[in-house]
This record gives sequence, C-alpha cells and structure tokens, in this order.
Amino acid sequence: MNFYLEGDVEVTFLDAMILGLVQGLTEFLPVSSSAHLTLGKALLGITGKGILFEVVVHLGTLFAVVTAFWPDMVWLLRGVLAFIRRSASDPNSEQEAALHYIAFLVWGTIPAVLIGLFFKDPIEEAFSNPLLAAYFLMATGTILLLSRLGLKSTGKVDLKRSILIGLSQALAILPGISRSGTTISVGMLAGVKREEAARFSFLLAVPAIFGAFLLQLKDVLESPPSSDFFWALVIGFVISYVSGYLAIRFLMSMVRRGRLDYFAWYCYAVGLLGIYFLQIR
Repeated sequence: MNFYLEGDVEVTFLDAMILGLVQGLTEFLPVSSSAHLTLGKALLGITGKGILFEVVVHLGTLFAVVTAFWPDMVWLLRGVLAFIRRSASDPNSEQEAALHYIAFLVWGTIPAVLIGLFFKDPIEEAFSNPLLAAYFLMATGTILLLSRLGLKSTGKVDLKRSILIGLSQALAILPGISRSGTTISVGMLAGVKREEAARFSFLLAVPAIFGAFLLQLKDVLESPPSSDFFWALVIGFVISYVSGYLAIRFLMSMVRRGRLDYFAWYCYAVGLLGIYFLQIR
C-alpha cells in the first residue's frame, strides 16, 4: 500500500512503519531522532520538505513520555490545581515543590519556543539537508563523551540549571543534535544528579514536542493531508508511541549505570557513514 507525503512523494506502508520506529527509538535514546529521520528519508527516497510526518511521530513519543512518567505528570497536575485554588487554601510543601518544578520547566522551555517562532523557516530547511544532520550527529557524539565529566554530580534542578538545560534544548532543534543526549549531558555538567537530569529532560520534552505540534497546526489546517497520507500518520504515531516507551525504559537504565558515552560511538559511526554516502562517495 502506498501513501503520499507532502509534494506528492510516494511512501509505502513499510516506509511509514520504519520512520515511526526510527522516531520512537531515537527520540529518547541520545542518538538524535531528527538526524535518523532526515537520513532515513534520504535513503528511502522521500524528498518532501514538509515536516508534518516528523511532527506527528513526535506526538507519538509525547504520549510515550506521559505514559512512562505518569506519576510525575499527576504530581505536576496537582501542583497546578493547588495554584488555581490558592485563594481558598495554601498548598502544602509537596504542592509547592511541584509548582517550583513547573516554573523550572517553563523557564527551560522558553529558549526553544523563541527559536521555533523566529527561525521556523530555516529550521524546516535544515531538515531537508541530510548531510548537515550527519555532521551535527558527530557533534552529538562529542557532547555525550563530555557527559562523563558530570557523572559524580549530586545536585538538583534549580532556576539557573533549568535555563542552561533549556538553552541546550533550543540547540537540539537542529537535525542531528540529540535533544535527550544534549539536555541530560548539560544537566549533568551543570551539577545535576544524572537520574534527575534524565527525569527533567523527559518532562521538558512534553511542552517542547507539544509546542512543535501546535506550530504546524496552522499549516495543516490550511492544507489538510490527503486520506491516504492520514493513514501514514496513524501508522507512524502508533509505532513511535510503543517504541518510544520502550526506549525510555532502556535509557533510564543506561543513565543509572552512567554509560551515555556508549551512544557516542554509535553517533560517530552513523555520522561518518552519512558523510561518506552523501558527500564522499
């Protein structure tokens, strides 16, 4: 069965499954989902410049985060409800902690929002350049190696650290720069305990992914996808959700062991292969 992406580019049922799987596995594993999607589309011959498919499979991984961190989501929601009811009763210490954590997530989200709003067109153009993604993937490998310097960090997320992590997330908008790898590594280098850095990174993904989806809604409403393309989106969403949830569980075990650097060598290998096939060969 064939579908058609933006620009009448044909994509098969298998292509949609592969791209959804690639997104789910690589969104949270620190190997850059954007680079794998960009390189994967190039290898599959999908040359459309739109990023609707990428946004939808990102939405699948958003649901994966909510599922994996459901207790934290409930905790934060209770903090919001406590804030709304603040005039009637003062929130307890646990609710206050949730409100502070939400504030850190907001500050951490602002840099990516600004970049997304003011540099939307250049970012979309970057997504159509697989060679650029390959080079940035090499940069991700270096960031992951540097994370070894923060293995002994024992601190918590605070305002300053949340902004630093947010700036690194803004950088990760570029294809090839791993969002999870960069934010976790920067958190550790800034003094945050590695498990807490990973937790903050995953929760920070919720507004970032949802915001990226909202930015595309206007274009989608103006030019709705065809019915055939709609089924490609459904397939990509489901596959990315399931594989994303499994990837979260796996990465958390690797973070506890302090072995993010394992992924660095993979990033170097894929980046070099991409450069070889796209530029040298």
